[in-house]
Amino acid sequence: MHEDAFFDVLRSRRSVRTFTDRLPDQALLDRLIEVAQWAPSNHNRQGWKFLVFRDKAQIRELSEKVHHSLCESLASANRLLAAQGHELLHFATLFEKAPVIILAMHKKSPAIGRALLGPGGSGCVSSEALSTAMAVQNLLLAAHVLRLGACAMTAPLLAREVWESIPDLPAGFEPTCLVAVGYPAEKPSPPRRKSIGHIVEYR
Repeated sequence: MHEDAFFDVLRSRRSVRTFTDRLPDQALLDRLIEVAQWAPSNHNRQGWKFLVFRDKAQIRELSEKVHHSLCESLASANRLLAAQGHELLHFATLFEKAPVIILAMHKKSPAIGRALLGPGGSGCVSSEALSTAMAVQNLLLAAHVLRLGACAMTAPLLAREVWESIPDLPAGFEPTCLVAVGYPAEKPSPPRRKSIGHIVEYR
């Protein structure tokens, strides 16, 4: 691929949140996962799992559970948080209309990492979570090349117990993000980007 074509793919990808009812076939979904697995990972551990949901009723049920869970949390939140509740509920349940959702999961951090970080290290990004995030980026780019729409979402995971209560979850893994996938029913405009000078410091 010519480098300009590659950069065009990167620049033209959009987060798609509105989909047609058409269900992507198994072969396309397999290609997304295959490309995801070629992402870099720490020590090549490939500490990721992808749970693919294609049943409309199941996806709707998950969305309803997320909505219910977050409503309960917001009811006991302070006034400032509660005021943002409508927007939060909107973004946390957008996946309901997606034909396919993929729950990306990362392997829990090794015990040695937790021991070295100590109690104050909880804010440090897990190598496994970072590896899975890079795999998701591969998946998003592949979806764009395959003329699918996709959007990575973290708001649904605020209702963590909903996802952790899914039967037969892979042992030793925890949710990283949710990816909604389908044929796009929208063509989002390019979002504004900060200038290069605003985001880089050469030292």
